[in-house]
Amino acid sequence: MSKDLKGPTIAVIGKADSGKTTTQGRLMTPKLQFIRAVCDAASGTHGEYTDDEPTSEIVEYRVPLSGGLFMTFLDTPGFDGNLANSKDATTEGILNELEKYIAENSLGPIAYALFFLNTDDMTMSDLTVLPRKAFERVFQSSQVACLTAYWDRMEFENEAPFSVEEVADLEERLYASGRTGKSLLEYLEDGREDRGYNLRRFRSGLPIEGEATSAAYTLPQDIVFQLLSGQVVDTTLRERLAAMTKERDELAAKLHALPLQEKFEQAPTTANDAAPPQTEAVRTPRTRRQRLLDTIDKFSAQVLEMVADLEREALDVADECAADRAAFEAASAAIDEAEGRFAEITERVKIAEEERVYLGQERDGLRELEQSLTARLDEFGTKGARPSLGVSPSVDQRLGSRLKHTQASLKDTEDWISGVEEYYQKARQDAEQAAAEIEKWKHIRQGKERELNEWLSRESEQLLEDQESFRTLYATLCTSLDAMREGLNDSWEGKLGDNPVFWERLDGRVIKPEILAHPGDWATVIESFYQTGVTLALTGQMAKFHSTVVQRLKVREDLVEREWKKCVQGIFLPSLPPPPPPLTGHNREVNAVAFSWDGMKIVSGSSDDKVRVWDALTGKAQAFLEGHSNTVTSVAFSPNGEHIVSGSGDRTVRVWSALTGRTERVLVGHTDWVGSVNFSQDGTQILSGSNDKTVRIWDTLTGQVLRVLGGHTNYIYSAVFSGDGAKAISGSWDGTVRVWDALTGTAHNILKVGSAVHSIAVSGDNGRCIVTGSSDRIVRVWDGLEGKVLQVLKGHSGVANSVAVSPDGSWIISGSYDKTLRVWDASTGNVRSVLEGHSDPVYAVALSRDGRRIASGSQDKSIRVWDMASLTSVPHGT
Repeated sequence: MSKDLKGPTIAVIGKADSGKTTTQGRLMTPKLQFIRAVCDAASGTHGEYTDDEPTSEIVEYRVPLSGGLFMTFLDTPGFDGNLANSKDATTEGILNELEKYIAENSLGPIAYALFFLNTDDMTMSDLTVLPRKAFERVFQSSQVACLTAYWDRMEFENEAPFSVEEVADLEERLYASGRTGKSLLEYLEDGREDRGYNLRRFRSGLPIEGEATSAAYTLPQDIVFQLLSGQVVDTTLRERLAAMTKERDELAAKLHALPLQEKFEQAPTTANDAAPPQTEAVRTPRTRRQRLLDTIDKFSAQVLEMVADLEREALDVADECAADRAAFEAASAAIDEAEGRFAEITERVKIAEEERVYLGQERDGLRELEQSLTARLDEFGTKGARPSLGVSPSVDQRLGSRLKHTQASLKDTEDWISGVEEYYQKARQDAEQAAAEIEKWKHIRQGKERELNEWLSRESEQLLEDQESFRTLYATLCTSLDAMREGLNDSWEGKLGDNPVFWERLDGRVIKPEILAHPGDWATVIESFYQTGVTLALTGQMAKFHSTVVQRLKVREDLVEREWKKCVQGIFLPSLPPPPPPLTGHNREVNAVAFSWDGMKIVSGSSDDKVRVWDALTGKAQAFLEGHSNTVTSVAFSPNGEHIVSGSGDRTVRVWSALTGRTERVLVGHTDWVGSVNFSQDGTQILSGSNDKTVRIWDTLTGQVLRVLGGHTNYIYSAVFSGDGAKAISGSWDGTVRVWDALTGTAHNILKVGSAVHSIAVSGDNGRCIVTGSSDRIVRVWDGLEGKVLQVLKGHSGVANSVAVSPDGSWIISGSYDKTLRVWDASTGNVRSVLEGHSDPVYAVALSRDGRRIASGSQDKSIRVWDMASLTSVPHGT
């Protein structure tokens, strides 16, 4: 055996104080530590078990066995946040770190995962979708066992240790309580039944004096011994373990106190001593005829096995079709159920929204009444100081009473609004979850439908063709192979001269007369010739068979290749070439840029009154749109990519065909410059903001104005829809951002920036996260519902003229008069990258919908495209 032969790898997981390697946080004296005990048993020493610090990173322990063999323990940080000095203390994070460690150290598959449960609390962290996937990746082929430790010291002050009966009863109750809806214990016991084994349980502890503990506790080294007795490591160890298992009962008493290494050394030795001596098998030489007969038999069996395999595979595919059909039907039923829930939740949202509007109007009315009553009281109070006016005290009392009643009603209304707002937000969250569930089931159904209609149908057809082909081949081969066998078992004096294989390839040649006259003299020569002919014919048949197999594999390869490519398209984003060089063509500053929804095109607007469309990958100009008579201030693509909208200093909004470049309609109504345009997510509405201090919502199809939103007191430079189209958000030079109800036109909230707002952006569907760029050079992140500032991003030395935000709100892009772009981490407010390249102020920034590319427009007349992934070190598609 090699000196460095590696044995099984065992991962140890659980809470920090569950008895893996440390005793941090226990009540009484140091306890038995599992890995430490196994290491000491293997080395024959007994260390002192002190209160070590909790494991803060993955630690590898090598336990030497006999003959240069060793097994590896991987101790992991404690779950549920009991993790010191770690960047990620979540269950998923720890499992990901373990997976990374295994790959980097080439440890191979994990043989066992030992899951330690606390004797005072078996409830583990929720094993939701992502942690469960991580667990499956790491322990895909692993056996899992549960352990509870510390039973030997589970006593409290001045109390005796638990008895065997108490331990058994308490443990059962703990296992029952630990199986919560999403716990790791529940998943191991119920969710991994397809592994073909029952979850093994062990109770680890030291013997209690005076107690019959043989059925109560097991020493750590004995637990490992039991696990490895059923674990195949290599041929030598397998033989040793088989012998040890046979003599386990006889050696148990003798080996109980021995170190682990001695157990692995002594048990196999005893077994080998008792085993009978092995003798080397005697090889029987074979003649050429015997070798050919053996080859024919093996080849015939191989062909027959191929035919049988095809028949089994056809049955498997039929079963898979039935299973996928059932999964498709189940997904369809789940979609119907989810859509029903979504409809109910949507109705709740609608009712809550109507109640919000009604209560908001009532609140506004009460506030006006409060102000009016207060003003009248002040007026009568002033007059009351003049006795000559003769004001009745009853008027003052009546007004005071009405004011007090109004204020109480106002407080009640505001409380109701707060409650309705919470209900509304909860309903919105429920609606988002229900919509996500519908999408999930739709993807599942679509995948099963595609497999049934494409992959499995083609697979079934191909299998039928393969079966027919190989059956025909087998029938032909059987006739030929039977003839070969008959000839090899015959002689030249017999019927060999009638064998078809004998005459194959002879092209009508005739045997010499002397051979026919004296067949016995020529038997050896003729039979040797025949054996050569059999070898040639057999080789040809084998080549034909294997050629057919290779041809089948090639067809299957092409079939699977097509399926793989479809899966790639459905799961992964396409790879992108390096960003193109700066896009030039405008002859004045570029005021606006926007990506198409697929990220393949960029549209730009300039002070040269032109709109241009570019290939986002190559940078080549694709279209040149003319029609505006003044500066183009804003541009946007429709979600389906078929239309472009632009706003201009000529006071109009134009809708263009992205395919032909022609103007489809001109939206007229603003009385001053149009500073901003935007499409709703479904493309049915257009939003515009203007220097005339209004925001307008237009019907895309008809060009009619649906609503005019008034309230700003200065120019409106930016206006966008929320992702769901329910809100319109506008930013103005009056230093405010207004959040409007797109349906009613009422203002939900007013964010007071305090400086002229040049640009706004929103993330998520409901527009709750709002980003602003303003003339005070600051980028701010707001909670649009509460009106609170979440982050203040400082760093630009010029006006923050343009902002964009990723759909998930993780990244913020800003462009400034200081000629730079900045990439911010929205969660921390830190700058991840500062992009330099423009020679003049940056007027516009845009982020592709997949978050992989940035486009920027500048006073230097150019557009630049930047690779987002290289700036943030985030994998594509994250």
